[in-house]
Amino acid sequence: MSQQSSGPTRLARTAAKEVPHRKSDRFFAARAEAKADCEQLIVDVRRSHLHEATRVELLSAAERVQRELLAISLDTPDARNAVVDLDKQLKHLQLAEKWVVAAQRVMDRLGENGSKSVRDGVLEAQDTVMWCVRADHWNGKLTASLTVLEEVVREAEVHAARSA
Repeated sequence: MSQQSSGPTRLARTAAKEVPHRKSDRFFAARAEAKADCEQLIVDVRRSHLHEATRVELLSAAERVQRELLAISLDTPDARNAVVDLDKQLKHLQLAEKWVVAAQRVMDRLGENGSKSVRDGVLEAQDTVMWCVRADHWNGKLTASLTVLEEVVREAEVHAARSA
């Protein structure tokens, strides 16, 4: 007994994705979204209250992704997937910027009265994140270091609230 398929086959679905106008529409939509994310990241970094060295590193990483994004054209093999991967990198950079700014803010709140171990933990986690940004370790190492930074910043917020 054979089963009746209720929809198109996998090959038919794959072929439908390769229709030229749909393929170009998806590419340009993904590229526009990535460009908007990149521009927003650059604006956020420029407006943030970061140390100058950290700001320069984040801006250079964002500009590198922006150059790679502009180099990808519709004729590039697997262009849409490359653009989607660059957009994922931008999302990681946005998270890095968010938590590095939060770490800087909590360090300012802690001031000189904060516990040395808490301050050292925040600085170490922040340096680890920025090392990953400088070294272009986007997915695995950056994600893990961002998780550590998030936890350390949350603990430091508690200490800052207690000391205030």
